[in-house]
Amino acid sequence: MSATAVELPPLAGHGREELTREAIVTITVLIVSTFTVILNEMLMVVALPRVMEALDISASTAQWLTTAYMLTMAVVIPATGFLTGRYRMRTVFTLAMALFVIGTLIAIFADRFEILLVGRIVQAIGTAIVVPLSYTAVNTLVPQSRRGSMMGFLTVATAAAPAAGPIISGLILSRFDWHWLFILILPIALVSLLIGNALIRVPSDPCETRLDVFSAILSAIGFSSLVYGLASLGEGAEHAVMGPGTSLLVGAAVVAAFVGWQVRLQKSGQAYLDMRPFAIRTFAVVALALVCFVTAMYGMVTLMPVILQTSYGLTTIQAGLFMMPGGFTIAIVSAVVGRLYDRMGPRPLVVIGALVDTAGLCYLATLAPGTPIWLLLCTYLFIIVGQAMMWTPLFASSLGVLTPHLLPHGSAIVNTLTQLSGAAGIAITFSVMGAASAGYTQAGEVIGVAMARGAQQAYLVCAGLAVVALVAAFFLPRRGAAAVAAPAH
Repeated sequence: MSATAVELPPLAGHGREELTREAIVTITVLIVSTFTVILNEMLMVVALPRVMEALDISASTAQWLTTAYMLTMAVVIPATGFLTGRYRMRTVFTLAMALFVIGTLIAIFADRFEILLVGRIVQAIGTAIVVPLSYTAVNTLVPQSRRGSMMGFLTVATAAAPAAGPIISGLILSRFDWHWLFILILPIALVSLLIGNALIRVPSDPCETRLDVFSAILSAIGFSSLVYGLASLGEGAEHAVMGPGTSLLVGAAVVAAFVGWQVRLQKSGQAYLDMRPFAIRTFAVVALALVCFVTAMYGMVTLMPVILQTSYGLTTIQAGLFMMPGGFTIAIVSAVVGRLYDRMGPRPLVVIGALVDTAGLCYLATLAPGTPIWLLLCTYLFIIVGQAMMWTPLFASSLGVLTPHLLPHGSAIVNTLTQLSGAAGIAITFSVMGAASAGYTQAGEVIGVAMARGAQQAYLVCAGLAVVALVAAFFLPRRGAAAVAAPAH
Protein backbone atom coordinates (compact mmCIF):
# COMPACT_ATOMS: atom_id res chain seq x y z
CA MET A 1 0.00 0.00 0.00
CA SER A 2 1.29 3.46 -0.85
CA ALA A 3 2.42 5.86 1.79
CA THR A 4 -0.56 8.12 1.26
CA ALA A 5 -3.30 5.51 1.26
CA VAL A 6 -5.77 5.07 4.10
CA GLU A 7 -7.84 1.91 4.28
CA LEU A 8 -11.55 2.36 4.76
CA PRO A 9 -13.24 0.00 7.20
CA PRO A 10 -15.52 -2.66 5.70
CA LEU A 11 -18.72 -0.85 6.62
CA ALA A 12 -17.95 1.93 4.18
CA GLY A 13 -17.42 -0.52 1.44
CA HIS A 14 -19.65 -1.78 -1.29
CA GLY A 15 -23.25 -2.46 -0.34
CA ARG A 16 -22.99 -2.73 3.44
CA GLU A 17 -25.41 -0.28 5.05
CA GLU A 18 -25.18 -1.26 8.71
CA LEU A 19 -22.86 0.44 11.16
CA THR A 20 -20.48 -1.72 13.17
CA ARG A 21 -20.20 -1.45 16.94
CA GLU A 22 -16.80 0.24 16.55
CA ALA A 23 -18.27 2.85 14.21
CA ILE A 24 -21.19 3.60 16.54
CA VAL A 25 -18.89 3.96 19.56
CA THR A 26 -16.44 6.17 17.67
CA ILE A 27 -19.09 8.49 16.27
CA THR A 28 -20.96 8.71 19.59
CA VAL A 29 -17.80 9.59 21.52
CA LEU A 30 -16.81 12.19 18.94
CA ILE A 31 -20.26 13.79 18.88
CA VAL A 32 -20.34 14.00 22.69
CA SER A 33 -16.81 15.42 22.68
CA THR A 34 -17.73 17.97 20.02
CA PHE A 35 -20.75 19.05 22.06
CA THR A 36 -18.55 19.37 25.16
CA VAL A 37 -15.82 21.51 23.61
CA ILE A 38 -18.31 23.84 21.89
CA LEU A 39 -20.39 24.13 25.08
CA ASN A 40 -17.19 25.08 26.90
CA GLU A 41 -16.64 27.99 24.51
CA MET A 42 -20.19 29.32 24.94
CA LEU A 43 -20.06 29.05 28.74
CA MET A 44 -16.98 31.26 28.82
CA VAL A 45 -18.43 33.91 26.51
CA VAL A 46 -21.44 34.38 28.79
CA ALA A 47 -19.25 34.43 31.93
CA LEU A 48 -16.85 37.18 30.81
CA PRO A 49 -18.40 39.95 32.97
CA ARG A 50 -18.09 37.77 36.07
CA VAL A 51 -14.49 36.89 35.21
CA MET A 52 -13.67 40.57 34.74
CA GLU A 53 -15.04 41.35 38.18
CA ALA A 54 -13.42 38.39 39.94
CA LEU A 55 -9.96 38.89 38.41
CA ASP A 56 -10.17 42.69 38.39
CA ILE A 57 -9.40 43.05 34.69
CA SER A 58 -10.71 45.40 32.02
CA ALA A 59 -12.91 44.49 29.07
CA SER A 60 -9.99 44.97 26.67
CA THR A 61 -7.97 42.44 28.68
CA ALA A 62 -10.84 39.97 29.12
CA GLN A 63 -11.55 39.89 25.37
CA TRP A 64 -8.25 38.04 24.92
CA LEU A 65 -9.92 35.01 26.52
CA THR A 66 -12.04 34.76 23.36
CA THR A 67 -9.62 36.32 20.84
CA ALA A 68 -6.77 34.00 21.89
CA TYR A 69 -9.16 31.06 21.60
CA MET A 70 -10.02 32.05 18.01
CA LEU A 71 -6.38 32.63 17.10
CA THR A 72 -5.34 29.24 18.49
CA MET A 73 -8.12 27.54 16.54
CA ALA A 74 -6.99 29.27 13.35
CA VAL A 75 -3.41 28.08 13.88
CA VAL A 76 -4.19 24.47 14.83
CA ILE A 77 -7.07 23.51 12.50
CA PRO A 78 -4.92 23.45 9.33
CA ALA A 79 -2.60 21.00 11.10
CA THR A 80 -5.38 18.44 11.62
CA GLY A 81 -5.05 17.21 8.03
CA PHE A 82 -1.42 16.29 8.69
CA LEU A 83 -2.15 14.80 12.15
CA THR A 84 -5.04 12.61 10.97
CA GLY A 85 -3.09 11.36 7.98
CA ARG A 86 0.10 10.75 9.98
CA TYR A 87 -1.39 9.07 13.07
CA ARG A 88 -4.30 6.77 13.87
CA MET A 89 -7.60 8.38 14.77
CA ARG A 90 -7.52 7.06 18.33
CA THR A 91 -4.08 8.60 18.85
CA VAL A 92 -5.16 11.98 17.51
CA PHE A 93 -8.38 11.93 19.56
CA THR A 94 -6.53 10.99 22.74
CA LEU A 95 -4.06 13.82 22.20
CA ALA A 96 -6.85 16.33 21.57
CA MET A 97 -9.01 15.40 24.55
CA ALA A 98 -5.99 15.07 26.85
CA LEU A 99 -5.02 18.64 25.96
CA PHE A 100 -8.60 19.79 26.51
CA VAL A 101 -8.69 18.11 29.95
CA ILE A 102 -5.33 19.65 30.90
CA GLY A 103 -6.53 23.09 29.79
CA THR A 104 -9.73 22.64 31.81
CA LEU A 105 -7.74 21.70 34.92
CA ILE A 106 -5.53 24.78 34.50
CA ALA A 107 -8.66 26.96 34.23
CA ILE A 108 -10.23 25.38 37.32
CA PHE A 109 -7.25 26.34 39.48
CA ALA A 110 -6.58 29.70 37.79
CA ASP A 111 -6.43 32.60 40.22
CA ARG A 112 -4.90 35.10 37.79
CA PHE A 113 -5.77 36.17 34.27
CA GLU A 114 -2.49 34.88 32.82
CA ILE A 115 -3.12 31.35 34.13
CA LEU A 116 -6.70 31.34 32.86
CA LEU A 117 -5.49 32.51 29.45
CA VAL A 118 -3.01 29.61 29.27
CA GLY A 119 -5.79 27.19 30.17
CA ARG A 120 -8.02 28.61 27.46
CA ILE A 121 -5.28 28.31 24.84
CA VAL A 122 -4.61 24.67 25.75
CA GLN A 123 -8.36 23.99 25.59
CA ALA A 124 -8.51 25.63 22.15
CA ILE A 125 -5.79 23.32 20.82
CA GLY A 126 -7.88 20.31 21.80
CA THR A 127 -11.06 21.86 20.39
CA ALA A 128 -9.37 22.65 17.07
CA ILE A 129 -8.46 18.98 16.63
CA VAL A 130 -11.68 17.36 17.90
CA VAL A 131 -14.14 19.23 15.66
CA PRO A 132 -12.54 18.42 12.25
CA LEU A 133 -11.84 14.89 13.50
CA SER A 134 -15.57 14.38 14.04
CA TYR A 135 -16.38 15.28 10.44
CA THR A 136 -13.57 13.05 9.19
CA ALA A 137 -14.84 10.12 11.27
CA VAL A 138 -18.41 10.40 10.00
CA ASN A 139 -17.28 10.44 6.38
CA THR A 140 -14.84 7.58 6.96
CA LEU A 141 -17.09 5.26 8.93
CA VAL A 142 -20.57 5.86 7.51
CA PRO A 143 -21.71 4.55 4.10
CA GLN A 144 -22.80 7.12 1.54
CA SER A 145 -26.50 6.26 1.86
CA ARG A 146 -26.57 7.09 5.59
CA ARG A 147 -24.00 9.88 5.74
CA GLY A 148 -26.51 12.73 5.72
CA SER A 149 -28.34 11.37 8.76
CA MET A 150 -25.14 11.03 10.76
CA MET A 151 -23.92 14.44 9.66
CA GLY A 152 -27.27 15.79 10.81
CA PHE A 153 -26.66 14.38 14.30
CA LEU A 154 -23.25 16.04 14.35
CA THR A 155 -24.87 19.32 13.35
CA VAL A 156 -27.38 18.86 16.17
CA ALA A 157 -24.48 18.65 18.62
CA THR A 158 -22.78 21.75 17.26
CA ALA A 159 -26.06 23.70 17.32
CA ALA A 160 -27.43 22.47 20.65
CA ALA A 161 -24.29 23.47 22.56
CA PRO A 162 -24.57 27.21 21.77
CA ALA A 163 -28.30 27.07 22.53
CA ALA A 164 -27.79 25.36 25.89
CA GLY A 165 -24.73 27.41 26.84
CA PRO A 166 -26.46 30.60 28.04
CA ILE A 167 -29.00 28.62 30.07
CA ILE A 168 -26.42 26.38 31.76
CA SER A 169 -24.05 29.28 32.36
CA GLY A 170 -26.80 31.41 33.87
CA LEU A 171 -27.89 28.63 36.23
CA ILE A 172 -24.35 27.94 37.41
CA LEU A 173 -23.38 31.60 37.83
CA SER A 174 -26.55 32.27 39.80
CA ARG A 175 -25.27 29.98 42.57
CA PHE A 176 -21.51 29.54 42.11
CA ASP A 177 -18.46 31.40 40.83
CA TRP A 178 -17.06 31.08 37.29
CA HIS A 179 -14.65 28.24 38.20
CA TRP A 180 -17.65 25.90 38.35
CA LEU A 181 -18.17 26.31 34.61
CA PHE A 182 -14.95 24.36 34.09
CA ILE A 183 -15.65 21.98 36.98
CA LEU A 184 -18.88 21.00 35.18
CA ILE A 185 -17.05 20.36 31.90
CA LEU A 186 -14.18 18.33 33.39
CA PRO A 187 -15.95 14.99 34.14
CA ILE A 188 -17.65 14.92 30.73
CA ALA A 189 -14.35 15.56 28.96
CA LEU A 190 -12.52 13.04 31.13
CA VAL A 191 -15.07 10.27 30.50
CA SER A 192 -14.97 10.99 26.76
CA LEU A 193 -11.18 10.76 26.83
CA LEU A 194 -11.12 7.45 28.69
CA ILE A 195 -13.86 5.79 26.62
CA GLY A 196 -12.44 7.08 23.35
CA ASN A 197 -8.92 5.92 24.15
CA ALA A 198 -10.19 2.48 25.14
CA LEU A 199 -12.79 1.83 22.44
CA ILE A 200 -12.13 3.89 19.30
CA ARG A 201 -11.08 1.49 16.57
CA VAL A 202 -10.73 2.80 13.02
CA PRO A 203 -8.73 0.61 10.59
CA SER A 204 -6.17 2.79 8.85
CA ASP A 205 -2.70 2.83 7.43
CA PRO A 206 -1.06 6.07 8.62
CA CYS A 207 1.33 7.57 6.12
CA GLU A 208 4.92 8.43 6.97
CA THR A 209 4.63 12.09 6.03
CA ARG A 210 7.10 14.20 7.97
CA LEU A 211 6.15 17.53 9.47
CA ASP A 212 7.19 20.43 7.26
CA VAL A 213 8.20 23.10 9.78
CA PHE A 214 8.16 25.87 7.17
CA SER A 215 4.54 25.04 6.31
CA ALA A 216 3.59 25.07 9.98
CA ILE A 217 5.17 28.49 10.46
CA LEU A 218 3.48 29.94 7.35
CA SER A 219 0.14 28.49 8.44
CA ALA A 220 0.44 29.85 11.97
CA ILE A 221 1.40 33.36 10.85
CA GLY A 222 -1.03 33.55 7.90
CA PHE A 223 -4.24 32.21 9.40
CA SER A 224 -3.76 33.82 12.81
CA SER A 225 -3.08 37.19 11.13
CA LEU A 226 -6.27 36.90 9.08
CA VAL A 227 -8.41 35.98 12.08
CA TYR A 228 -6.81 38.66 14.25
CA GLY A 229 -7.29 41.30 11.56
CA LEU A 230 -10.92 40.36 11.05
CA ALA A 231 -11.61 40.20 14.80
CA SER A 232 -9.92 43.57 15.37
CA LEU A 233 -11.88 45.12 12.50
CA GLY A 234 -15.15 43.81 13.93
CA GLU A 235 -14.34 45.06 17.44
CA GLY A 236 -13.26 48.50 16.25
CA ALA A 237 -9.54 47.86 16.81
CA GLU A 238 -9.23 50.27 19.75
CA HIS A 239 -7.01 47.82 21.59
CA ALA A 240 -5.48 46.04 18.60
CA VAL A 241 -1.77 45.22 18.87
CA MET A 242 -1.51 45.57 15.08
CA GLY A 243 -3.84 47.57 12.84
CA PRO A 244 -6.57 45.47 11.18
CA GLY A 245 -5.52 46.52 7.68
CA THR A 246 -1.87 45.61 8.26
CA SER A 247 -2.83 42.30 9.87
CA LEU A 248 -5.14 41.39 6.97
CA LEU A 249 -2.53 42.27 4.34
CA VAL A 250 0.15 40.24 6.13
CA GLY A 251 -2.27 37.35 6.58
CA ALA A 252 -3.37 37.32 2.95
CA ALA A 253 0.22 37.44 1.66
CA VAL A 254 1.43 34.69 3.98
CA VAL A 255 -1.57 32.45 3.28
CA ALA A 256 -0.94 32.87 -0.46
CA ALA A 257 2.66 31.80 0.10
CA PHE A 258 1.41 28.88 2.21
CA VAL A 259 -0.94 27.70 -0.55
CA GLY A 260 1.79 27.93 -3.18
CA TRP A 261 4.14 25.94 -0.99
CA GLN A 262 1.50 23.23 -0.39
CA VAL A 263 0.90 22.87 -4.14
CA ARG A 264 4.62 22.24 -4.53
CA LEU A 265 4.80 19.75 -1.63
CA GLN A 266 1.70 17.77 -2.65
CA LYS A 267 3.47 16.60 -5.81
CA SER A 268 5.55 14.37 -3.57
CA GLY A 269 2.70 13.58 -1.17
CA GLN A 270 4.27 15.59 1.65
CA ALA A 271 1.80 18.50 1.91
CA TYR A 272 1.00 19.86 5.35
CA LEU A 273 -2.47 20.75 4.05
CA ASP A 274 -3.21 19.22 0.65
CA MET A 275 -4.93 21.64 -1.75
CA ARG A 276 -6.14 19.02 -4.23
CA PRO A 277 -9.71 18.94 -2.86
CA PHE A 278 -10.20 22.28 -4.64
CA ALA A 279 -9.56 20.48 -7.95
CA ILE A 280 -12.83 18.58 -7.41
CA ARG A 281 -15.74 20.64 -8.70
CA THR A 282 -18.24 19.76 -5.98
CA PHE A 283 -15.77 20.58 -3.22
CA ALA A 284 -14.86 23.93 -4.82
CA VAL A 285 -18.52 24.88 -5.30
CA VAL A 286 -19.36 23.93 -1.72
CA ALA A 287 -16.38 25.95 -0.47
CA LEU A 288 -17.75 29.06 -2.19
CA ALA A 289 -21.28 28.49 -0.93
CA LEU A 290 -20.02 27.70 2.57
CA VAL A 291 -17.93 30.87 2.82
CA CYS A 292 -20.90 33.05 1.78
CA PHE A 293 -23.36 31.15 3.97
CA VAL A 294 -21.20 31.16 7.13
CA THR A 295 -20.21 34.81 6.67
CA ALA A 296 -23.86 35.84 6.48
CA MET A 297 -24.89 33.51 9.31
CA TYR A 298 -22.27 34.64 11.84
CA GLY A 299 -22.79 38.27 10.92
CA MET A 300 -26.56 38.19 11.40
CA VAL A 301 -26.52 36.06 14.56
CA THR A 302 -23.81 38.17 16.23
CA LEU A 303 -25.35 41.54 15.32
CA MET A 304 -28.90 40.60 16.33
CA PRO A 305 -28.51 40.57 20.16
CA VAL A 306 -26.65 43.89 20.04
CA ILE A 307 -29.50 45.56 18.11
CA LEU A 308 -32.10 43.94 20.37
CA GLN A 309 -30.52 45.68 23.37
CA THR A 310 -29.52 49.03 21.84
CA SER A 311 -32.51 49.60 19.56
CA TYR A 312 -35.39 47.46 20.86
CA GLY A 313 -34.80 48.01 24.58
CA LEU A 314 -34.39 44.37 25.59
CA THR A 315 -32.28 43.47 28.59
CA THR A 316 -29.32 41.09 28.35
CA ILE A 317 -31.41 38.20 29.68
CA GLN A 318 -34.29 38.99 27.33
CA ALA A 319 -31.93 39.12 24.35
CA GLY A 320 -30.49 35.75 25.37
CA LEU A 321 -33.97 34.25 25.62
CA PHE A 322 -34.80 35.71 22.19
CA MET A 323 -31.77 34.00 20.61
CA MET A 324 -32.14 30.69 22.44
CA PRO A 325 -34.85 29.11 20.22
CA GLY A 326 -32.57 29.53 17.20
CA GLY A 327 -30.12 26.90 18.40
CA PHE A 328 -32.86 24.40 19.11
CA THR A 329 -34.46 25.15 15.74
CA ILE A 330 -31.17 24.33 13.99
CA ALA A 331 -30.90 21.11 15.99
CA ILE A 332 -34.42 19.94 15.12
CA VAL A 333 -34.34 20.94 11.46
CA SER A 334 -30.83 19.50 10.96
CA ALA A 335 -31.96 16.08 12.20
CA VAL A 336 -34.72 16.08 9.58
CA VAL A 337 -32.52 17.54 6.83
CA GLY A 338 -29.91 14.85 7.42
CA ARG A 339 -32.43 12.16 6.49
CA LEU A 340 -33.68 14.14 3.52
CA TYR A 341 -30.11 14.56 2.28
CA ASP A 342 -29.72 10.77 2.05
CA ARG A 343 -32.77 10.66 -0.24
CA MET A 344 -32.53 13.90 -2.19
CA GLY A 345 -28.87 14.88 -2.31
CA PRO A 346 -27.52 18.39 -1.61
CA ARG A 347 -28.83 20.59 -4.44
CA PRO A 348 -32.57 20.90 -3.63
CA LEU A 349 -31.95 21.36 0.10
CA VAL A 350 -29.26 24.04 -0.32
CA VAL A 351 -31.29 25.84 -2.99
CA ILE A 352 -34.37 25.98 -0.77
CA GLY A 353 -32.29 26.95 2.25
CA ALA A 354 -30.56 29.77 0.38
CA LEU A 355 -33.90 31.04 -0.95
CA VAL A 356 -35.35 31.06 2.57
CA ASP A 357 -32.26 32.83 3.89
CA THR A 358 -32.33 35.46 1.16
CA ALA A 359 -36.03 36.18 1.61
CA GLY A 360 -35.74 36.28 5.40
CA LEU A 361 -32.73 38.61 5.42
CA CYS A 362 -34.34 40.96 2.90
CA TYR A 363 -37.45 41.16 5.08
CA LEU A 364 -35.34 41.58 8.22
CA ALA A 365 -33.72 44.60 6.56
CA THR A 366 -37.13 46.32 6.49
CA LEU A 367 -37.84 45.95 10.21
CA ALA A 368 -37.12 48.82 12.61
CA PRO A 369 -37.72 49.75 16.27
CA GLY A 370 -41.43 49.57 16.96
CA THR A 371 -41.77 46.23 15.19
CA PRO A 372 -43.49 43.71 17.50
CA ILE A 373 -40.93 41.40 19.05
CA TRP A 374 -42.94 38.34 18.04
CA LEU A 375 -42.66 39.34 14.37
CA LEU A 376 -38.92 39.93 14.73
CA LEU A 377 -38.56 36.53 16.39
CA CYS A 378 -40.55 34.77 13.66
CA THR A 379 -38.36 36.39 11.00
CA TYR A 380 -35.22 35.36 12.86
CA LEU A 381 -36.41 31.75 13.19
CA PHE A 382 -37.42 31.70 9.51
CA ILE A 383 -33.83 32.63 8.61
CA ILE A 384 -32.50 30.00 11.02
CA VAL A 385 -34.56 27.31 9.26
CA GLY A 386 -32.92 28.27 5.97
CA GLN A 387 -29.49 28.07 7.55
CA ALA A 388 -30.26 24.65 9.02
CA MET A 389 -31.28 23.39 5.58
CA MET A 390 -27.85 24.36 4.22
CA TRP A 391 -25.47 23.35 7.00
CA THR A 392 -25.61 19.53 6.83
CA PRO A 393 -25.83 19.22 3.00
CA LEU A 394 -22.85 21.53 2.49
CA PHE A 395 -20.60 19.71 4.93
CA ALA A 396 -21.72 16.25 3.85
CA SER A 397 -21.36 16.91 0.11
CA SER A 398 -17.98 18.62 0.44
CA LEU A 399 -16.38 15.74 2.32
CA GLY A 400 -18.34 12.98 0.61
CA VAL A 401 -16.53 13.48 -2.71
CA LEU A 402 -13.04 13.09 -1.26
CA THR A 403 -10.83 10.02 -1.37
CA PRO A 404 -9.59 8.61 1.96
CA HIS A 405 -6.21 10.33 1.68
CA LEU A 406 -7.76 13.75 0.96
CA LEU A 407 -10.55 13.44 3.54
CA PRO A 408 -8.57 14.70 6.60
CA HIS A 409 -7.18 17.58 4.54
CA GLY A 410 -10.64 18.43 3.19
CA SER A 411 -12.07 18.44 6.71
CA ALA A 412 -9.29 20.77 7.86
CA ILE A 413 -9.90 23.08 4.89
CA VAL A 414 -13.65 23.23 5.48
CA ASN A 415 -13.24 23.97 9.20
CA THR A 416 -10.55 26.58 8.51
CA LEU A 417 -12.84 28.31 6.00
CA THR A 418 -15.64 28.21 8.56
CA GLN A 419 -13.41 29.83 11.18
CA LEU A 420 -12.26 32.56 8.81
CA SER A 421 -15.75 33.16 7.42
CA GLY A 422 -17.21 33.49 10.92
CA ALA A 423 -14.65 36.15 11.82
CA ALA A 424 -15.26 37.88 8.48
CA GLY A 425 -19.03 37.88 9.01
CA ILE A 426 -18.71 39.60 12.37
CA ALA A 427 -16.26 42.15 10.99
CA ILE A 428 -18.32 42.94 7.87
CA THR A 429 -21.69 43.34 9.57
CA PHE A 430 -20.39 45.47 12.44
CA SER A 431 -18.35 47.62 10.06
CA VAL A 432 -21.33 48.20 7.74
CA MET A 433 -23.62 48.87 10.68
CA GLY A 434 -21.12 51.26 12.28
CA ALA A 435 -20.47 53.25 9.11
CA ALA A 436 -24.16 53.50 8.20
CA SER A 437 -25.32 54.36 11.73
CA ALA A 438 -22.69 57.14 11.95
CA GLY A 439 -24.27 58.78 8.92
CA TYR A 440 -27.75 58.53 10.40
CA THR A 441 -26.51 59.95 13.72
CA GLN A 442 -25.00 62.94 11.95
CA ALA A 443 -28.34 63.44 10.22
CA GLY A 444 -30.02 63.79 13.62
CA GLU A 445 -31.26 60.28 14.44
CA VAL A 446 -30.98 59.08 18.04
CA ILE A 447 -28.34 56.40 18.55
CA GLY A 448 -30.76 53.48 18.97
CA VAL A 449 -32.65 54.23 15.77
CA ALA A 450 -29.41 54.99 13.91
CA MET A 451 -27.95 51.61 14.87
CA ALA A 452 -31.14 49.81 13.82
CA ARG A 453 -31.06 51.51 10.41
CA GLY A 454 -27.36 50.71 10.11
CA ALA A 455 -28.18 47.08 10.90
CA GLN A 456 -30.68 47.11 8.03
CA GLN A 457 -27.80 47.85 5.65
CA ALA A 458 -25.76 45.04 7.20
CA TYR A 459 -28.63 42.59 6.76
CA LEU A 460 -28.85 43.55 3.08
CA VAL A 461 -25.16 42.69 2.69
CA CYS A 462 -25.88 39.32 4.32
CA ALA A 463 -28.75 38.84 1.86
CA GLY A 464 -26.35 39.50 -1.01
CA LEU A 465 -24.04 36.79 0.30
CA ALA A 466 -27.01 34.42 0.52
CA VAL A 467 -27.74 35.14 -3.17
CA VAL A 468 -24.18 34.11 -4.09
CA ALA A 469 -24.65 30.91 -2.09
CA LEU A 470 -27.93 30.34 -3.95
CA VAL A 471 -26.24 30.66 -7.34
CA ALA A 472 -23.48 28.26 -6.27
CA ALA A 473 -26.10 25.78 -5.04
CA PHE A 474 -27.36 25.22 -8.61
CA PHE A 475 -23.95 23.76 -9.47
CA LEU A 476 -24.13 21.13 -6.74
CA PRO A 477 -24.97 17.53 -7.70
CA ARG A 478 -28.58 16.46 -7.42
CA ARG A 479 -27.57 13.33 -5.54
CA GLY A 480 -24.77 12.65 -3.10
CA ALA A 481 -21.59 11.90 -5.06
CA ALA A 482 -19.18 9.13 -4.34
CA ALA A 483 -15.55 9.91 -3.68
CA VAL A 484 -13.56 10.67 -6.79
CA ALA A 485 -9.88 10.94 -7.34
CA ALA A 486 -8.43 14.41 -7.50
CA PRO A 487 -6.29 15.25 -10.51
CA ALA A 488 -2.60 15.01 -9.84
CA HIS A 489 -0.78 18.30 -9.84
